[in-house]
Amino acid sequence: MRRNPAGMSRRAFLKMGGLAAGAAFLPRGPLWVGAVEPLERLCRVTELEATLRSRPSPDAQAVGQVALDDVLVVERQVVGRGVFPHNHVWFETPDGFLWSSEAQPVRQAPNPIVASLPSEGVWTEITVPFVDGRRSPDPAAPVRYRLYYSMVLNVNEVVAGTDGARWYRVEDENAVVMYAPGEAFRLITAEEVSPLGSPDAEKSIRVNLDRQDLSAMEDGVEVYYCRIASGYYFTEKGERIWNTPIGQNWTWRKMISRHMSGGDLVSGYDLPGVAWAILFSGSGAAVHSTYWHNDYGTPRSRGCINVLPQDAKWLFRWSNPAVAYKPGDVESLFPNPGTPVIVREV
Repeated sequence: MRRNPAGMSRRAFLKMGGLAAGAAFLPRGPLWVGAVEPLERLCRVTELEATLRSRPSPDAQAVGQVALDDVLVVERQVVGRGVFPHNHVWFETPDGFLWSSEAQPVRQAPNPIVASLPSEGVWTEITVPFVDGRRSPDPAAPVRYRLYYSMVLNVNEVVAGTDGARWYRVEDENAVVMYAPGEAFRLITAEEVSPLGSPDAEKSIRVNLDRQDLSAMEDGVEVYYCRIASGYYFTEKGERIWNTPIGQNWTWRKMISRHMSGGDLVSGYDLPGVAWAILFSGSGAAVHSTYWHNDYGTPRSRGCINVLPQDAKWLFRWSNPAVAYKPGDVESLFPNPGTPVIVREV
């Protein structure tokens, strides 16, 4: 563990260790080396910039600025007054209070590296704040994608890096190939994908857009509840028009990991490793895990239902149809559709 020089703030110390690296401080080696103790509570800034406050209130004095991908130690979570009323939780850091909607809770948990992997690959989860997926197993190679905490990816080979470390080869359903140090990946077991709940029960997922929440119903009883971030809406002739499809929908496909992309160079998105996707509409809308924001209780998406990683994983395992570990992708079309996803405005 690197010692903290006297008088240096914790954020500055993390920057020195490469952990809080933003655009101007890109790490050149494994993200976790010498930065913080394993499993320390952290958060990663998800906005281009955010303000640290002296108290948990948007009216409090600004005491610092943070930027996208800065990683901060979280001493505790406190309730104050939110920047917007859907969320009043703040992260208390050594350098000030950060509104929790602006940062993803993360952990620092490197993993043992296996000696070999099957050619069809295994599912893995990123368990460090972020690590760069490069075009070759070389710390100096161009970055293809930055891989963030809670992303789920298929890895199918262990290779020797030019730095002497062992790297994993990532390959997704779009044939995107990249490499990253193996310690960043936790292998997901088949048991973690096994079904939950009774296979014969009557199940449904019910989404309320006005409340921005979701309930999993089993034989008429709510067995799970979570907050969501749905698609945006616009107002036309006094009525709200939602991007999330309203009405009776059905689960027609489930994917352990999905590479989501769309739009154009200006307003498009390109998101590999989106985990635990439950597709329920012909437009491609899905309930899925989210790593690019932590802002639930308000619309944030193009039409999908964003939920926390742990919520997405539970719903994925509980809903029908069941999904085999490999290939981790199943379709369930009429006359045997999967779990209904019922979306209501109020």
